[in-house]
Amino acid sequence: MSLKERLSADNLLDSLPVSRDLLTRLGVLGAQVSRKIAIDQVSVQDGTLSNLRVDKVTLGSASIGNLHVENTQASVDSAKAVLNQVRTIVELGFRLDWKIDLGWLGSWDGNEDMGSLDIPVDLGTITVPDLGNIDLQIPAIDIPGLVAQMKPIDQLNLGNLDLSGIRLDKLGLPSAGLSVTGMGIGELSLSSLSVPGANGETLRVNRAAPTEQLVLPGASLENISIPSVTMPAATSQAFNVDATASDKSLGVDLGILKVSIAVTPTVHLNVGSMTLSDAKLGATLGKVSLNDISLPVALEGISGGELGLNSISVNKLTF
Repeated sequence: MSLKERLSADNLLDSLPVSRDLLTRLGVLGAQVSRKIAIDQVSVQDGTLSNLRVDKVTLGSASIGNLHVENTQASVDSAKAVLNQVRTIVELGFRLDWKIDLGWLGSWDGNEDMGSLDIPVDLGTITVPDLGNIDLQIPAIDIPGLVAQMKPIDQLNLGNLDLSGIRLDKLGLPSAGLSVTGMGIGELSLSSLSVPGANGETLRVNRAAPTEQLVLPGASLENISIPSVTMPAATSQAFNVDATASDKSLGVDLGILKVSIAVTPTVHLNVGSMTLSDAKLGATLGKVSLNDISLPVALEGISGGELGLNSISVNKLTF
């Protein structure tokens, strides 16, 4: 037997200490390991998913860029106010004004600051029995940078979901590779495949969460009326109030000389706290706008009933 005949494939297979059938099966198996189905494009004309339900929609902390309130009208009726730890200082500022008039020789005038006199008074607790009706008109309020904690939505039922124009490009099945045993198929290529329709009994997705946050452009509410509500009690922190009255003057006119002393009273009021009780509060908001809302969203327990797809087209399937 020549050297060429000894090195032929059949003679080499016969010389190995294993059967030809086993070698053939191993070859077929090795050729089929980690196969993938490459689909150039899958398109579905339309479909229906019935009884779509979401067990839980988890909403994270919502970031609100700006809260804008326009044309606010508020009223406080029948309130009793108690001012605690009231201390006041009455400041009397003195000023001397003078004028000298010598007729055709000329005139001169001026003023001199004569300092001030402080009179402290401890008033203790002051009770205002009835504030009457207090009306407040606020043209606009802007509150930036709000954060709202959103509650989850449980058992969201979306009913039937209509699908149309579904298309998948460059689809590889499966992603980890396909293992085939017991059969041998070389490379198989189909230019196109059409299926009239497909049905599925149920659909279940445990959890779906988009990587990006849900961004809402904003929302607005108009003509909001808050009915009159009773406010049992409200206590404020310490605050200061200053009030200045108009000047009071006492003068002497001697003809060529005029002299007057002006007194400017200023009251400095310090209140330790104010308690407002038995008040009825009502308000009307012209327009409330929420702008630039963003929040993370996660869907848990997505399930649906029967799935029906019509006119399925597969282009260029390679195995």
